[in-house]
Amino acid sequence: MTSEPAEAEPANQPADLFDLSHNVNFLLRLAHARGDLLFNEAMGDLDLTPRQAALLHAVDRCEGGNISVLTVVTGMDRGTLSEMTPRLVKRGLLDRRPAPGDGRAKSLYLTPAGDALLQLARQRTASLRERVLASMPEEYHDLFVKMLAQLVGLETETRIVHDLPTVTRRRT
Repeated sequence: MTSEPAEAEPANQPADLFDLSHNVNFLLRLAHARGDLLFNEAMGDLDLTPRQAALLHAVDRCEGGNISVLTVVTGMDRGTLSEMTPRLVKRGLLDRRPAPGDGRAKSLYLTPAGDALLQLARQRTASLRERVLASMPEEYHDLFVKMLAQLVGLETETRIVHDLPTVTRRRT
């Protein structure tokens, strides 16, 4: 009597996908937590969060941009940016002025203190990137970053900024 070999289970069955080592949502959450930890280690003395740093960078790239423009550049939602902006204005890092041609809209600009803080953050960014990506082979670093940008729907910043006709582009 011969026995039939057991059929191999197809990959990516629901049980396999829930395995934490293959669960995309779980892995993304762990990666996010690790990224925040490393950011805080690198930038903690600057009293700056990753989202605040992104907003300062976007304001620098799109000087005079309003919240609507900055949502496109940062990929953050309007509510988040609208909540962060007054705090950064109060800290003296951003200046908010009436937008030319639209008295209701507000244009955002870096203050000298905001620019100085952003420059410090930028100086630390290369070593932070190295630490975040250190567990991967170097040849995958750029591909991984590109895939993350695709995953979150954030096109390359350079293309976005150049397609925005209403703001002044800075520091390319």
